[in-house]
Parts: sequence; structure tokens; C-alpha cells
Amino acid sequence: MEKKIRVVQFGLGPIGIETAKVIDKKNRFELVGGIDIDPDKAGRDLGEVCGLGKTLGRPVSGDADALLHELKPDVVLHTTSSFLDKVEDQLLTCIRAGAHVVSSTEELLYPFERDADFSARIDAAARRHNVAVVGTGVNPGFAMDILPLTLTGVCTEVKSVRIERVSNASERRQPLQKKVGAGMSEAEFRELAARGGIGHIGLVESLLAVAAGLDWKPDAVEEKLEPILAEKDIHTDYFHVRPGQVAGIHHTCTATIGGKTVIDLDLKMYLDARDPHDSVFIEGTPPLSMRIDGGIFGDTATVAALVNTAARIHTAVPGLRTMLDLTVPRAVS
Repeated sequence: MEKKIRVVQFGLGPIGIETAKVIDKKNRFELVGGIDIDPDKAGRDLGEVCGLGKTLGRPVSGDADALLHELKPDVVLHTTSSFLDKVEDQLLTCIRAGAHVVSSTEELLYPFERDADFSARIDAAARRHNVAVVGTGVNPGFAMDILPLTLTGVCTEVKSVRIERVSNASERRQPLQKKVGAGMSEAEFRELAARGGIGHIGLVESLLAVAAGLDWKPDAVEEKLEPILAEKDIHTDYFHVRPGQVAGIHHTCTATIGGKTVIDLDLKMYLDARDPHDSVFIEGTPPLSMRIDGGIFGDTATVAALVNTAARIHTAVPGLRTMLDLTVPRAVS
């Protein structure tokens, strides 16, 4: 019988809890521990905190270093923050304990240009401890980067890639609805956007991953973020948005080479979105297009990306890696 992969879940917010639930059901894994600094969770049984319907005899710990060195997991599933500067110490703690790390940190998908020094530190530590670290998810991590790159695998030439994603935020968790500005005034939105305090994280990383995958070196990258305003009253489980208030975001990112747009990412994520879908258009030989009606449901898909990557991370060369370095994404039992 194949040895089970021992997993610790680091971060027990909505995504972390759902990830732990899936890990607990999979034959490939053994859920051995959980980490969270929330005093309402630390000290309680992991099974209780995650709503598994059973106790595991493993209390959630607020001391990551102590727990990881005690349990010595094979993989840490890390779901705490979107930003590199918030997670460096957490990642290093996992690395020093000898664990591979699969993280939902959006900026970690392709972090080299955003923060080269961070990337060098994490890479050096991971190599020293013979483990791999990778960022993944649905977006970034699949819908607007790995999926279109996979489609180019049957092209002899690629001239440009356009990716369009329309996501109905009304169906998503409360933190995401808040992140896209639900219920804000337009002025509040623009003030926060100017400080980088709102919107989707990781669109630039997706673009850079696509460019790296195609060995393209863009002359320029341009990113724009605009609010989508509600045209009617919208009620979700978490927000009441009135006409004229922010319902979500229209976020774009483009790359040009020689004055031609070669990568065009277009993301609309808003409450009660019309015609949600994921589409890819490849100008090449042959030209290709695909559309996923209804779109990829982000919360479930993020969990799947984390779990399925945890089954493959041990095959990666030690160091800071990207999804471009791993084997083909696929579901595991």
C-alpha cells in the first residue's frame, strides 16, 4: 500500500477549512494537524474546528514552529494571506521543518518580478532543506494561466493569447465579496484602489506566468482596475448593494511586444454577474478557442488545486517553484 502523505493545514479560514475537509476524505492523504492563531480555534480539536463531524484527537495549534517540528508533515497546505510580505516568515517556518509547501498566496504564483529578494530567500531556504514551495489556486494558478498555456501545447506557433473570465461574486465567500468592493461608494473604491487595498490579487502574476511559459519577454505590462456599479438592488448573504454602489471589479492586464498586444487578460468579478464564463482565444497555428459556460467555481476549484498539487509537489526539484515546473494538473483519489 502506498504510504499516505502527511498533511498539516496552515490557516483555518474558509478556504483552509474546506481544504482540510477534502484532505480528510482522500485516500492519498492523512490530515495530521492544523495551525491558526485565532484564539477561538487554537486549542480546539481540529475535527471540530473543520466541521468534520468527528474529533481527530489533534488540537489546532497557534505555534506553527512547535507543531511542525513535532509532527514532521510531508506537506503543508498554506492558506493565510495573498501577499508575499505577510507570508515569508510562515513559509520559512514550514521549510525549516522539512515540509513541502503548497500555498494559496496569490502573489506566490510567479513572484520573481514582484520581489526578487523574497524569491531568492525562499528558494535558497527550500533548496537547503530539500523541499519545494509553490503557489497555486484557480486564479491565479489555473483559469488565466495554466489552462491557456496547456492549450498552446498543440500549436506550432502562438502570436497572441486572450483570456476572459466573468465570475459571479454573489456565489462566493464573504471575504471575496468584500475584496471586490461590494457595497462601497465609487469614491471609496477608487481611494482604496489607488493604495492597492482592493481588487483581485495575482492578475499580473498570471500574465507573467503565461509570458514565461511561452518564452516571451514583454516590452511593457499595463494593469487597470475599474469598479462595476450596481444597476439595481442586489442582496447576497453578506451585503445589500444599492444602485450606484460598487458591485465588483473589471480588472485588466496586457502585455505588448513591438507595439502589439500579445497577452490580454480581462477579468470581471461582480455580484449578479451576467453570463459567467471562462474563455480562451489563441491566435496561432492552429487558432484555438474554448469556453467554459458558467465559469470555474473559484472557491471549490481553489481547494481542488491545493489538494491535487499536494499529491505532486514531492516530484518537483527543491526550491521555489511555479505551476509551470510541476507535472500536468489532475485530480487525485
